[in-house]
Amino acid sequence: MLRRASIAAAGLLLSVLAFANTELKPWKGGDTPALAAATLDGRQVDLRDLKGRVVLVNFWATWCDPCREEMPSFQRLRDKLKGRPFEVLTVNFGEGPAKIQPFLERWHIDLPVLLDRDKEAAAAWHAGGLPMTFLVDAQGRVRFSAFGECDWSVGEPLHTVEALLAEAGPRAR
Repeated sequence: MLRRASIAAAGLLLSVLAFANTELKPWKGGDTPALAAATLDGRQVDLRDLKGRVVLVNFWATWCDPCREEMPSFQRLRDKLKGRPFEVLTVNFGEGPAKIQPFLERWHIDLPVLLDRDKEAAAAWHAGGLPMTFLVDAQGRVRFSAFGECDWSVGEPLHTVEALLAEAGPRAR
């Protein structure tokens, strides 16, 4: 029993360390890739239509443990920045509504989920692993990327989003 508790504690420590060590890196991938897809509720979303807003784009899947851990932080971030020119777009990696909807309901997530069933968007964005997150400035340029989970509602990630919002200034919608 003590061995199981020690293993569980070690696993928790490793996940906390991984959570804390995810860093935002300046984007060096060139022009912003296209991103246009249907959401779970059938709406068409195109990143180009969000120009004037800072947009967080996250690639994830329900089977990805770090993705599941990170997702509530996107909800907290969006709630924290409500009323500001900011949006979160989550892009599901290859799954359908039957897998995604129960996950969202279980974790009380109310974020737009774009469907990338053929994984073409993930390939265009060079999302080689999950979770993979990108920050797009109000001019529509990818500025930062992060591989791995982190809490986007506090610390460096929050400050980076706020800096991009400040850059956008009063021109942002």
